[in-house]
Amino acid sequence: MNRLSLAAAAALTLLAAPAFAAVQDAPAPTAAEQAAPSPEEAAFQAKGEAFQADAERMGAELETVMEDDGLDAATKKARTDAILDRYEPSFAAFADEYGAFLRLMAEKPENAEKKADLLAAADAGPAQLRSVPDQIRVAIEGALAAPPAVD
Repeated sequence: MNRLSLAAAAALTLLAAPAFAAVQDAPAPTAAEQAAPSPEEAAFQAKGEAFQADAERMGAELETVMEDDGLDAATKKARTDAILDRYEPSFAAFADEYGAFLRLMAEKPENAEKKADLLAAADAGPAQLRSVPDQIRVAIEGALAAPPAVD
């Protein structure tokens, strides 16, 4: 696995961490809750799936550039920056949606015990999401500065 793949995996883990932390100790849903998510949950799930698809496309584009042996480091840097610039608004939009969703969930009576955790995640999570493109840039710069691997 190359360094970019490791960076992408780390970024996706970072994206998921606040969501998992906020609901980690949630009680098991009843059969009725499992069968029918709330409209808010269904809407956010759809947004999350669309965001994940965007993130996967971005990762594939980045990997294609980074693995192109015909490109020099400066060209790879310019092309990966352009890719990240193109996807950055998607990260920002999803970060806003994520924060709003967690705040909405925090206000539900059934989440009263988790309200503080949900609100903390709503404050921290969006900033973490917005920082992912810059973290990927740093990982790419490190990969481009590193000496080539010897097989």
